Amino acid sequence: MTGGPPRLPRGLVPLLVVSAVVLLVTWGLAQGVWLTNLHNGLLALAFTLVGAYVLHQRRSHPEGALLVVAGAVQAVMFWGRQVGHAGDPTSVPVQWAAWLGVWPIALGIGLVTLAVIAFPDGRMPSLRWRPVVAVVAALTITCSTLSLLWPVEYAAAGLAVPHPFAGPAPDGVATLWSALAHPTYVLCQVLWPVAIWLRWRGASGDVRRQLAWLLLAAAVALTVLVVGLAGWRTPTPGLLAVPLVPLVAGLAIVHGQHAAAYAALTWLSRRGPAADDLPTDLARATSEALGAPASLWLGTADRLQVVGTWPPTGLDPEPVAAADLPAASRLVGLSGSRAGALVVGRTDPLSTADVRLLDDLAAQAALVLEHLTLRELVEGERRAGHLAGLTPREQEVLELMAEGLSNAAICERLHLSVKTVEPAVGSVFAKLRLQQQPDTNRRVLAVLAHLRSVEGLAPARTEE
Repeated sequence: MTGGPPRLPRGLVPLLVVSAVVLLVTWGLAQGVWLTNLHNGLLALAFTLVGAYVLHQRRSHPEGALLVVAGAVQAVMFWGRQVGHAGDPTSVPVQWAAWLGVWPIALGIGLVTLAVIAFPDGRMPSLRWRPVVAVVAALTITCSTLSLLWPVEYAAAGLAVPHPFAGPAPDGVATLWSALAHPTYVLCQVLWPVAIWLRWRGASGDVRRQLAWLLLAAAVALTVLVVGLAGWRTPTPGLLAVPLVPLVAGLAIVHGQHAAAYAALTWLSRRGPAADDLPTDLARATSEALGAPASLWLGTADRLQVVGTWPPTGLDPEPVAAADLPAASRLVGLSGSRAGALVVGRTDPLSTADVRLLDDLAAQAALVLEHLTLRELVEGERRAGHLAGLTPREQEVLELMAEGLSNAAICERLHLSVKTVEPAVGSVFAKLRLQQQPDTNRRVLAVLAHLRSVEGLAPARTEE
């Protein structure tokens, strides 16, 4: 038996939150339809369902967690206002429900602001945003505390229910509330487009597409708001259109994850097999797809050394044994005594989709490491003079075979016909006393593995 408390089943907490939110929204709607509050119920469902889906796709995703919490706060507000609006104002339970429907307003706006700033990966655009986030947190906590203790926002919320434990707010509290609350709400809403714009400036590719989705949804909601104000002199249509924004945001996040996975699995086709630093390219693709530093290691099971890392650190980690690698790692079996590993610096558990993606990238890592090993081996054989029996053309063909090129690719690289390349390939096998293999990359592994076993040479990594 293993020690420690038992872990909850994966996805249980988001499921419980979604269930609670659906219950609160249903309970609130049972009190009747109050149009000026209906958008809070729709926002509660949108935020919670989208956040839970994001967490299902990638466990412990910070943006998903923010959306779920924001949805839960919106659900409490919606339920409390519905009960307070339709219930008996003299009833104590109704008064407490109305209290729950009012004071978290600032908290909800603050959570939405954090979600916008952190969109789409759950991280701040830069470290410079830390003071901004700290100020927003301090202001929202202060406003929420004032609203919790006194009925300073009951009138704005459209509720005539008495506060459950306090009378009218003292003059000093009312003055402080007027000086803080509405400027705080305006500040938060101004930060939304600013954060998106700054994120857009420093982003590219998939992140920009995700931001574009969010901006499009916000533009649609804003257009509906303007039309409602101009045509019917009411913001209700615009408020009812606002839940479209978190729905589209969730779709953008999930689509971005799929796009990142696709980009990670197609990095080689975009870089090409002749790229200068394939290990670093693969580490970068892994890091961008899984949202954490990644590194590629090569050596033996007892001593692995890093051959590619992203983001660059300027320092090479100390060699480690395969048994000492972190949990988010995949060992890569290579020919002979060589070994490799693909390591991801994730401390949170990997989701099912992340595990599948990491497994696929590890399979690519095996090809990259074999490619690296084979090129080193060819160079070692050349320096040792063991390929002296091959003609220059045969040596050139063998090097291209070691890069994993097929006969057709070798023809294209050397601008030669098949009738010229195929005899050269056959001659290489003949001089190395090997039976000719089908035209696959495995023949290269067989040739060089044979050379290594016959000559007893271990390839040495070239020091840069």
